[in-house]
Amino acid sequence: MHPLPIVTLRSVLGPGNLESEPRQETTAPIDPGQQAAIMNRYNRILEKLEEATEESSENVLITVPDRDTSMLQSRISEDAEDGQPLPTGGLEAKFGEGPTGGDIWGWFRSLFDHIDSSQWHPIVRPPDDKATDFTDGGRVAILSDWGTNLYGAPVSAASINNIGGYELLLHLGDIYYSGTSPEVKERFLDVWPTGAGRMGRALNGNHEMYSGGFAYFDEILPRLQQPSSYFALQNSDWLLIGLDTAHTDHALDADQVTWVRSVLQKAGTRKLILFSHHQPFSRLGKQGPKLQTALAELLAKKAISVWYWGHEHDCIIYEKHEQFGLLGRCIGHGGIPAPRKAEVMDASTERRLSGVSWKRLPADANSPSCLVLDGPNPLVKGEEQKFGPHGYVTLEFAGPHLTERVHLPDGTEIFKQLIA
Repeated sequence: MHPLPIVTLRSVLGPGNLESEPRQETTAPIDPGQQAAIMNRYNRILEKLEEATEESSENVLITVPDRDTSMLQSRISEDAEDGQPLPTGGLEAKFGEGPTGGDIWGWFRSLFDHIDSSQWHPIVRPPDDKATDFTDGGRVAILSDWGTNLYGAPVSAASINNIGGYELLLHLGDIYYSGTSPEVKERFLDVWPTGAGRMGRALNGNHEMYSGGFAYFDEILPRLQQPSSYFALQNSDWLLIGLDTAHTDHALDADQVTWVRSVLQKAGTRKLILFSHHQPFSRLGKQGPKLQTALAELLAKKAISVWYWGHEHDCIIYEKHEQFGLLGRCIGHGGIPAPRKAEVMDASTERRLSGVSWKRLPADANSPSCLVLDGPNPLVKGEEQKFGPHGYVTLEFAGPHLTERVHLPDGTEIFKQLIA
């Protein structure tokens, strides 16, 4: 199987835009109204890709939180028979390979029919409210938004494998472009550092759900021997809960909230750590009001010690939230080239080491003050200065104590903090 190529704006445009009229080789007549609808959806996709390319680069993997766009990128990537090497790494899909080389109108119509007719996989719930035990002295490696198999993603996997001995390997979601079966295989399962940990878990992400979540539920969960998309683990002092915030987008349904409450009732005095794909709040992006509403009782009681999430492709270490009493951690910098933000680059540098910097942003109405990881990404070849660093986080449990560390992809430690 050839490597899945990257779908750039060039891949979609090819030598020119989609014609306003069907080509002669179209095999079936197209209703004018249907033709106009296809054109509108295609142009909407094109606008989103143009915006993403302008913000990022024409030579790297770009992704947008949109189902039509992500599904189109998946189909072109999977159907391409060849790819042109990109200077930044990876291959670029050529427009016109596979089905797109013939009846382009029929191809788009088929694609959109597939998107419209597909139904999401039903959520797979835990069989009970019991937490799985893990050792009091275990270590955890956490990656998020890692499912690219490009740039820092394979380097992080290799360094995690080299270190090994983890109790838990945890992915916080997003396999690009839309979590289809070929993408899940090549960009996740084939490169996931399975041998480095006793147990593996993967959270559901919005990109997995763009293709209906079928590969996530039917392939990832069985491979990891993970019984459900949300789960609980515990040792003598800590309770770890992984949430599914993607099946109900950026939210939790009532059954999941009830399950969380039931697990907590049995947890005794254990300190709670939450993991999710989506953020409850953000200093640089969108907020998570539905998550805050769903878990309002926990937040009001300040029952959460630490909350780790991805979705935003940054690494952000928040100070304790004054209202919620928790430490927030955005660690979505696993594998997507994220352009460095001017607000971060211009902020005061609190510490500098190993070629990267931690920049201090003040609190605002939504979030506490925070440290944001900044600096060049040497793994995006030729555009190193434009994109921020990739990496991962590890946790080390020692009875009631917890130490967190942030690592560059090669394993270099760039942040360490004793949580408790």
